[in-house]
Amino acid sequence: MPSFGLVYPVLPGKESVVRDVGSQLKERRAEYQQSRQRSGVTLERAYLQKNPDGSSLVVAYLEGDRSFGEMMGALVNSDIPLDRYFIEKNREATGIDFAAGPQGPDPELVGEWGAPAASGHGRGLAFAAPVQPGKTEQAREFAREAYSTRQAEMAESRSAKGLTREQVFVNHTPAGDVVVVYLEGADPADGNRQFAASNAPFDRWFKDQCKEIFPAFIDFDQPVPANEELFSST
Repeated sequence: MPSFGLVYPVLPGKESVVRDVGSQLKERRAEYQQSRQRSGVTLERAYLQKNPDGSSLVVAYLEGDRSFGEMMGALVNSDIPLDRYFIEKNREATGIDFAAGPQGPDPELVGEWGAPAASGHGRGLAFAAPVQPGKTEQAREFAREAYSTRQAEMAESRSAKGLTREQVFVNHTPAGDVVVVYLEGADPADGNRQFAASNAPFDRWFKDQCKEIFPAFIDFDQPVPANEELFSST
């Protein structure tokens, strides 16, 4: 089933708007289900990320039965009132006119691991980080090695931390390439804390590779902030 990790900037002072959107999706459940059934979305989760420089991002994870462009096309052409509200309020919060069509290529899935015994969906956590200019191909190569070549070590590392899913996407944005990471497990924030504290050989290698790809202000020996969940369809 196709999946997508997404990231959008939040305009200064507009955090309350994205919180209101999340609340409306929860409250208007019948409309929401009608909307997402029409657009082919089967799972939707969104998080508010506060960055060290004071800026904010919405980081989202979607699963569906069609391409991202097809899902967005169904949304922007919908006459369901909740969908009109969703498009308008997200434009207000991000400055992006979603009704005008895609702002760039679909998010690119570059790495993926899932526990074979896992059934259904666990708790989720998504976060984003900018890629240093010129480092995107290195990020792809690192992901291939970590998630494919060294898959057994990846499975051992993440399973030991209670995680059941990890996916990595590259978003190609006007401001540069941004990586979105989506985790699932019994407590994905705690799983990330364990990863940050770990000096196991694979984890140490993984973090050292990340230091070459992402900006120096990101300390991979510290856990990512527990981003605020705005909405989860499950």
